[in-house]
Amino acid sequence: MNKTININLMRDFLAQHRIVILGFGREGRSSYYFIRKLLPAINLAIADANTAIGQEVDLNEDNHLIFHLGNTYLDEIEHYDLVIKSPGISLMHYKKITGQQITSQTDLFLKYFGSQCVGITGTKGKSTTASLIQHILKSFYKQVLLIGNIGVPALDVASDIDENTMVVFELSSHQLEYINHAPHIAVLLNLYQEHLDHYKDYKSYRWAKWNIAKYQLPQDYLILPAEEAQVSTDIGSHHIRSRILNFSMEQKADIQFDFMKNAFITSNAVIPFDKDRFSLLGQHNINNLMAALLVCNSLKIPMELALQQAYGFSALAHRLELVAEVDGAVFYNDSIATIPEATIKALESVPSVQTLILGGFDRGIDYTLLVNFLLQYSPLTILLLGEVGLRLHKMLKEKSYSGQLLYYDDFDSAIAKAMQLTKPAKACLLSPAAASYDKFKNFEERGERFKTIIRAGE
Repeated sequence: MNKTININLMRDFLAQHRIVILGFGREGRSSYYFIRKLLPAINLAIADANTAIGQEVDLNEDNHLIFHLGNTYLDEIEHYDLVIKSPGISLMHYKKITGQQITSQTDLFLKYFGSQCVGITGTKGKSTTASLIQHILKSFYKQVLLIGNIGVPALDVASDIDENTMVVFELSSHQLEYINHAPHIAVLLNLYQEHLDHYKDYKSYRWAKWNIAKYQLPQDYLILPAEEAQVSTDIGSHHIRSRILNFSMEQKADIQFDFMKNAFITSNAVIPFDKDRFSLLGQHNINNLMAALLVCNSLKIPMELALQQAYGFSALAHRLELVAEVDGAVFYNDSIATIPEATIKALESVPSVQTLILGGFDRGIDYTLLVNFLLQYSPLTILLLGEVGLRLHKMLKEKSYSGQLLYYDDFDSAIAKAMQLTKPAKACLLSPAAASYDKFKNFEERGERFKTIIRAGE
């Protein structure tokens, strides 16, 4: 189906409804401008807690726009039969009225372009895997777009898509909550405790992730890890109609990594792996690579050719990012690590870690797994920050941790101390296992601050 038909179908669908855009951040604004371009005179509403939105000049010039702003904004959405929800808005306590449809940019996009989409979700590794897939596919398709949670709203590119475009769609749990359509190829990388401050429980978070496969058809593909415990446990509770492909490091699968042969094993091939040409550290990134190779295989791209393209991919910022070497000590920025599992994988990936920076905003995550790992790992100097730092300090002290524990209230002071303590030929790792928004806007800002301090000391 060509681009014009898809856009016209979307316009016709939207024209039938009383629409409210719920949440006016990056994605909400994208929805507004997209709809307004298609339907200049349709009545629209914006609902958001931020009252300053009502003062924006271009919005005030729209005579067909209604505002529902302030603390009671959710009370007003019951008057609309189509709610386009932004990812950051929680409807945990909202009861949908009869006949009301709650949708999102993600669902609208997948409804009309899902057959051209590779969707990637999981608690960790989404951005790296999505970017790696795009990097590989660019050698085989004229146009490959990377959209979604990585920062590009889906509707921003809708008008650029033709029948030969491939779309790589990074999908968060928030984006997957309210969908009724699916990508042709879906990748679920892993499931760990995350975003528990936005969901009533861990299961609700996981079930949002599983929506990526819920509406797939028999001709679609679902790519899963064979040995991720939570994924293996959950799959029995879901009716999967698509073709399932597995990747593994421990058992026979559609693609398996064999450490002895240093090769990928499939049903009909042994594909040698040159680890020195692959820029990403850690076994978890070999898992991400296997997922990407299965995506390519599903698109009839030979894995051997896809792997050659993967060797040219560079690591993303804040993901086991080598920042600098200062007086012989090496400093890594893994600010993306906001859960214990990510920090464990970082410690397994970076050689000769002496100094570890942990802690941040407390979202109620269980840290027993990380504490037990640290007790078995070589003793470290651990610099602890925030509420999570206090929790970890207490838990490690109670277990008589043999390494050095230092608590800091100030991020800059902790990093400066880490630079003093990390010896030549050793590594310092920022891998906090916690969210950043007690002190920073997001993990990117935290990572950038870390890099600034380290590089100032070079």
